[in-house]
Amino acid sequence: MVKNSSFALVDAHVHMQDCFNLAQFFRSAFNNFKTTADQLGGDYSALIVLTEVSGTQRFSQLKELCASAEPIQDDVYGTWRLQETAESCSVEVIGSEGESFIIASGRQIVTMEKLEVLALFSDSQFPEGESLQQTIERVKKGKALPVIPWGVGKWLGKRGKLLSEFINSEHSQGVFLGDNGGRPILWPTPDHFILGGQRGMLVLPGTDPLPLAREVARVGSFGFYQAEKLSTDCPGAELMSRLLDANALVTPYGKLRAPLSFLSDQFGIRLK
Repeated sequence: MVKNSSFALVDAHVHMQDCFNLAQFFRSAFNNFKTTADQLGGDYSALIVLTEVSGTQRFSQLKELCASAEPIQDDVYGTWRLQETAESCSVEVIGSEGESFIIASGRQIVTMEKLEVLALFSDSQFPEGESLQQTIERVKKGKALPVIPWGVGKWLGKRGKLLSEFINSEHSQGVFLGDNGGRPILWPTPDHFILGGQRGMLVLPGTDPLPLAREVARVGSFGFYQAEKLSTDCPGAELMSRLLDANALVTPYGKLRAPLSFLSDQFGIRLK
C-alpha cells in the first residue's frame, strides 16, 4: 500500500444484521478501519454505508439513538454514542476514547430479474420487483447512488447476459458495480468488472456481512479508499459528489474470502 498523508476509507456494502451486538459492530468497524489506516499511514476518516433490505429500519433506529443521547454501553466492547451530522443521510459514531467513524444510509433492492441494486446515501423506500433499468432510474431520481453488487451465482446465465447488455447500454452512465469481501479469492475476476471498467464504471467494494453472528467481526475490513479525508458535516454528500466526478478514482483494500471460509459461510447460511 502507498503511504498517504490524508485519505478516506469506505466500506460500501454493510448489513447491520439482527444477530449483531451493536457495540461489537461499532468496535469491529473501528478496529478494522484503524488496521487499514495504520498500513496506509496518515490521517484518515472512515465511513460505512448501510445497505438495508426491505422491511428493515436500522438507520432510523440509529437516528433515534442520536436524539435520545443515550450511550451504548458494553463491558467488553466499550461505550459508544451517536451524533447527528449536518445531513439527514449520515450519523457519526463516537467511542469513549475518541474513536470516530461515519455511518451513512442506503437500501438494497431486488429487481424483477432477481438482481440486486444498492441505493447508497438514501433511506427512502424503493419498490421491489421492477426491472433492472426501472430500478436504476428510480434510484437516480431519488438522488441516491446506484450500485449493482456482485453476488454468488447472481451474475451467471440469463442474468449475467442481461447485466452485460445493461453495462453496454447508455443507461449504465452514472451507475457503479459492487464487489464484496465474501467473493472467493481463487475465483477469477468477474467479466462484468472488466466490461464495466471498459465503460468507465467504477467498482465499489464492501464487506457485505452475512446474517451469522461471527460476521460482525468483518465490518470495515473490505472496501476502498480515496485521497483526502471526508468532512464530518456532510460526508455522504461529499463522497457521492466525489464518486460521480468524471475523474474519480477508488483503490480497493482488504482480502477476499479464503476457499474454506467461503464454504463455511455458504454452509452456515443454508443451515440458518
